[in-house]
Amino acid sequence: MKKGLPFTFLIVFSIGFTIAQPVSNNKGSIEVNRLMDSLWIHPTSFMNSTDPNWKRLNQHLNDIDILQMNELIHAIYFGNNSFLLNRSHANEGFIGTLNKTSEDKRLKKFHKKIRNGFRDKQKNPNNKVVLVKGDSWFEYPIFLKDIGDYLEKKHNLALYSLANGGDWISNMISNLQYEYDYIKIKPDVFIISGGGNDMVGDYRLSNFIRLDPLPTDDPLLKNYRNYVLLRMINKPVSICSSEACSFSISAYKDSIPNYRTKIDTTLLEQIVRGRRYLNENYYRFLVTIKLEYKILFESLRKINPDRFDSIKIITQGYDYAIPSYKKKFGIQMLMDNGVHLKEPLMMNGINDPLLQQSIIKTIVFEMNEMLIELGKEYNNIYHIDSRGITAYYENLKGKKQGSYWFDELHPKSKILKIIASTYEDVIDNKIPKGKQVINVIDTFSKNNKINY
Repeated sequence: MKKGLPFTFLIVFSIGFTIAQPVSNNKGSIEVNRLMDSLWIHPTSFMNSTDPNWKRLNQHLNDIDILQMNELIHAIYFGNNSFLLNRSHANEGFIGTLNKTSEDKRLKKFHKKIRNGFRDKQKNPNNKVVLVKGDSWFEYPIFLKDIGDYLEKKHNLALYSLANGGDWISNMISNLQYEYDYIKIKPDVFIISGGGNDMVGDYRLSNFIRLDPLPTDDPLLKNYRNYVLLRMINKPVSICSSEACSFSISAYKDSIPNYRTKIDTTLLEQIVRGRRYLNENYYRFLVTIKLEYKILFESLRKINPDRFDSIKIITQGYDYAIPSYKKKFGIQMLMDNGVHLKEPLMMNGINDPLLQQSIIKTIVFEMNEMLIELGKEYNNIYHIDSRGITAYYENLKGKKQGSYWFDELHPKSKILKIIASTYEDVIDNKIPKGKQVINVIDTFSKNNKINY
């Protein structure tokens, strides 16, 4: 009897494994391969929700596997002749230990709330369970209070956090723990913050930089300037990225001089200047991150189609970071501050601090616009736009630039608290109905009765 157990187990395991695998669709796989080739050659043909290539790729999400995604990501950074496994270190070494310790503490607080009747809808109709899958903006283990720290203090929120400092979005979707916990806890709100580490980990930023910047009179830049201007005032123009700006400005042409008076023209010119230095790889990366977010959202829909539209999904938009070698108190005293942004730029001969900031502003601007564009495909996705909040608060307090940055990638706790309060407004339905892009500066100014 005992001798037969391994064989029995093998049969059961094999049957279970076979059932769990998706049915291969040869036609679908061929189409995905064709679309992946198109993504490599013309990434901007996937940027907008209305782009035919993006629509076709959406029809074949089930035919995309993680191996293909890893191969695509690796090709962006290292070419087509080698293979990369995910290199996120969020669960390894010192950082992994800190992440695990912090996660355990948060989960204890979550379960304590549940045991105290948190989900009794008759007694507590406004209580919400929040599932977080994210990076260090939601899980900075020590020295810095992150967004998650502030959200879990809210009496009407029970935070179930799977966030890990240093995590990559590609690691998040390949590790299906979020699906298991989504089924288990049935959240009212799902927060996702990711993509930053995918971009800047392992000096990856260096691979997005052109050694030969676009000339200042390149026709693309004139159209790009108008595109940035119109997106800054929330006009519904198509994303204009790496090859050409195909949208027509005829509807806005006469109004553009007036629009310029309503925006920060210095920021506008910095973003346009930074655009000169970004190569095609950045836009390949951007579309890949967009696709990974899309796969994640659709995996939640597939788990429970009837409930999906009632879940609030919130995406996090990063602020304009400042490349810096300056060490500050905390983990960065133990690590090399500057390796994420400043050093990769200097590897490419970009030593001017103002130019470095311009390039990062362009990168952050484009990443936010990508997430906003993706959110248009859903009625239940909200985007927290943090762009400019740190500089705005520094100016409000009369502080010099960088005073409220903790390190290259993270604002100080005070700024993260302000961002957290914007999340609270979204979760508690304190934003205008139909508004899906929520600007942190706007909500902070409104809540504090500040005219700006």
